[in-house]
Amino acid sequence: ELEECLPDENSIEKQLSSAEIAKYIDSFLESQTKENRVIFIRRYYFSDSITDIAERVAMSDNNVSVRLVRMRKTLRNHLEKEGIEI
Repeated sequence: ELEECLPDENSIEKQLSSAEIAKYIDSFLESQTKENRVIFIRRYYFSDSITDIAERVAMSDNNVSVRLVRMRKTLRNHLEKEGIEI
């Protein structure tokens, strides 16, 4: 799912180190609400299912899915503003 908002591995090495990419993702997450951070981290760090996340945050599966789509789009825009080509 994150492939659409992160640069491909070959271009990452040319542009920035993994630590620098992580710094930009951290800054993106800091700009999100606590609930959105939990959703994002549970999905992309812990690989939780949409249903598991929805139960954890007391939302519908659809609501969690929509938030993830919006956060991926926002992350992509954030990284592009930082000069990272996607």
